[in-house]
Amino acid sequence: MYDHVPRRVRFEDLCAVLAEGRPIYDVLPGDVAAALRDAPGPLCLTDFAGRDSVAAAMAWLGSHEVATLLPVGDVVPTRYGDWRVYDDNWQRMHDEVRRRYPDVRFVPWFVVEDVDTWRLLNGRYLNEIIRAFGFFSPCLGCHLHFYALRAVLANALGADVLISGEKELHGKKRKANQTVEAVDAYRSFSRPHGVQHHFPIHDVTGEDQMQRLLGDGWQEGERQLSCVMSGNDQGLDGKPLLTPDQIRSYMQDFAVPLATRIVELRRQRIRGRELEQRIDSEARALLAVRSA
Repeated sequence: MYDHVPRRVRFEDLCAVLAEGRPIYDVLPGDVAAALRDAPGPLCLTDFAGRDSVAAAMAWLGSHEVATLLPVGDVVPTRYGDWRVYDDNWQRMHDEVRRRYPDVRFVPWFVVEDVDTWRLLNGRYLNEIIRAFGFFSPCLGCHLHFYALRAVLANALGADVLISGEKELHGKKRKANQTVEAVDAYRSFSRPHGVQHHFPIHDVTGEDQMQRLLGDGWQEGERQLSCVMSGNDQGLDGKPLLTPDQIRSYMQDFAVPLATRIVELRRQRIRGRELEQRIDSEARALLAVRSA
């Protein structure tokens, strides 16, 4: 279904090589595997998509020791656009890293995909979530899903740091999946997987600071894919519809424990109907606690 996506690594294949004890390089693009085989440490994974992920990586490089930087994107079924922007963004980022931090090895990019995990977090239990928590937004589970995949990847590669570009404010706009409550939940998932999850630009509010990090006049919204669900967490007046308590309870009481169980089962190579049945049982248990 997603064969059109360039440089794609299926999470299912990643789980298979880990279960079989094979080298993880077997499922990575050839140029990525070659760059990582003799890569100096410490190795750091970073989100890779649009300008916020790039700015976060540059902020981290400016104040932390990094020998090898691996940019990893993700596949989301609600996204659309021209994937060639990833090549352009990587090349611009490569040039900026080389100019500022010439000793850092900057690895070619790739994306990780597991639409089954996305569907179980964001589609399967939609109405049950609304009934239990009083709201639903796919954006929270969407970001959690791709951080879950990255956490497993980071741990498999021996990287204990993951850098992400969540930013609480975009001008005056606050996105539900980039709030303090959401970011705390992402960290709570990554930590047990041996990954320190950092968000270097979360508190950045000024455009001048973003431009200093980026160095090329990159404006918000440029050179990135779009999402059909954009803005679903905002009211008609542009204000957030979800409260901090709603976000916190949904993430702590349902999304994070469910994502943890999904990843456990995926790593056991369980899929298809059996996967859905087992996750149904987990979801029922979590929702029963909520309604008790």
